[in-house]
Amino acid sequence: MATIVLGAQFGDEGKGKLVDILCETADVCARSAGGTNAGHTVVANGITHDFHMLPSGISSHLLTSTRPSPTCLVHPHCLNLIGSGVVVHAPSFFSELETAEKNGLSIAGRVFVSDRAHLVFDFHQLVDGLGEVELGAASIGTTRKGIGPTYAAKASRSGIRIAEIFDWPEFERKYRSLVHSYEKRFANFQYDVEEELERYKVYRERFRPYITDAVLFISKALKENKKVVVEGANALLLDIDYGTYPFVTSSSTSIGGAIAGLALSPFKIKEIIGVVKAYTTRVGSGPFPTELSGVRT
Repeated sequence: MATIVLGAQFGDEGKGKLVDILCETADVCARSAGGTNAGHTVVANGITHDFHMLPSGISSHLLTSTRPSPTCLVHPHCLNLIGSGVVVHAPSFFSELETAEKNGLSIAGRVFVSDRAHLVFDFHQLVDGLGEVELGAASIGTTRKGIGPTYAAKASRSGIRIAEIFDWPEFERKYRSLVHSYEKRFANFQYDVEEELERYKVYRERFRPYITDAVLFISKALKENKKVVVEGANALLLDIDYGTYPFVTSSSTSIGGAIAGLALSPFKIKEIIGVVKAYTTRVGSGPFPTELSGVRT
């Protein structure tokens, strides 16, 4: 059965810490949406783990007094899945893997990425910034991580899935076509296409051990009665449909996004946990109900 952890405000509620605790007894920890615009921090034994792409189930945790040893363990039984609804920035993904291993976390055989997940290219980040500049005072206040442009390309059916890097001629054709569309759209768009293509020739080989059919992955886990923890990104008030539109993220941060992003059967959901904190903050622009302006202190 699946336990789903979602933010109930504007994000930064501490979801990653709760997920880390739940993963002590979980078999799978899965991300369903978002990208490197998500940020989960877990501190254990004086070591700070910052995750943007990796699910928090990969992390280590402090042992309680009931544990046999006051040392730091990972969750060696917990597999971690980046689902089909997530958008993946390859440089960030591999950088996080390297940092996690340096911090003593076990990675081998524990991290998987859906072959249906869409790729965030560096030019998406450039486009993200150009779009914000165009909006001027009405800018959304994005993280400029390229998340919005990637989801936009996905919706327009011009995006590129991870699986496509293994068919290089088709990948390169679609890549150049996507870049050309941005060249026509933005007068100031200048980008080194050849340099990034060369990097992806390396990334495609590095990706091979991690790529999986996430639909079968989740289905198999649930059929075997594994305990699955779904780690939400962002929060409900940033949902593309139900948040403070247009000042929202570009994915579904609600229960619907968790189901669609992981091909998760609603009948396999055990509980849904909404995480809140005592005070409210938000990143970016947009309406903020708890904010006071023009008040003298």
